[in-house]
Order: sequence, then C-alpha cells, then structure tokens
Amino acid sequence: MRTAFVIFNVGDSLFGIDIQKIVSIEKVSEITNLPQIPEYIQGIINIRGSIVPVIDSPKLLFNQNIQINENTRFILTDVNQLTFALMVPRANEILDIDTELIKPVNLMASSVDLLEGTVLQGGRIISIINLESLFSSILHLDTVRSEIAKITVPNS
Repeated sequence: MRTAFVIFNVGDSLFGIDIQKIVSIEKVSEITNLPQIPEYIQGIINIRGSIVPVIDSPKLLFNQNIQINENTRFILTDVNQLTFALMVPRANEILDIDTELIKPVNLMASSVDLLEGTVLQGGRIISIINLESLFSSILHLDTVRSEIAKITVPNS
C-alpha cells in the first residue's frame, strides 16, 4: 500500500510523517513561553483561535537548538485529543512511499520507540516518525494540557 508522507529534515537526517495524521503546515508565528516545561516544548501558539503547544523537533530528537528562519514550519497534528505543532527546520516535500518497504529499526536507542521504521527512497534514508509514541513519550504532558485549559482566547 502506498501512503503520502511529509518529509522534513533535522540537520542531515530526514524524517517522514504520514500526511493523513497532519492537520496543516503553518509558517512560524510568535511563540508564548510557559513556565516549568521541558526544553523541547517551546511554548504555545494561537492557530485560528486554538491554543497549540509547540514541540521543538531538533531539541526533542537530537538535543539541538532549532535555528528559526523563513523555512521553519509548524507541522500541526492531532494526537490523543490534543493538537501539537511540531516545529521543523524545513518541510521539504511530500513523497508517496510504499509502506511495505518501511523496515523496523532494531537499534538499542531510546529514540527507536519514536520511529515506525526507516525506508530507502531515492538513495536517501528516511526515518518514519510514530506520532503516537512521540507525543506519549513527552514528559509533563498533563502540565501542558492543564496550562492550555487555563487559557482563553477571545473570539475574533
């Protein structure tokens, strides 16, 4: 079966997210900081009246700081009844990938649980992200939910 994936890069590594799990891709907007949250949660943003937590993908995946520029994007995804914005350095392209070619990752690394597997596409290795595992692994998720619940956005 073939599925479309949004491909983004973090450093020299390529990652893919199933396009069916993506709500939208947005240009970076102003981020509001929240107290006492992990470094990989940049804060929150207002997207069309909804308060959305922002996850810094380089910080979460490689403990590196993101360099925000005109290519930086928010990939909005809805997981476990909470919308997240995964901030990525660049959303490169959309690829149609045969899901039968995705191979499981068998390395002894903590980040392996965050991946569904890897696929070789056009001579490039693409790691496919398991969004459910990614966001369920986020520490202080309940704190983020409670902080968002306290915020009201005036009707525009």
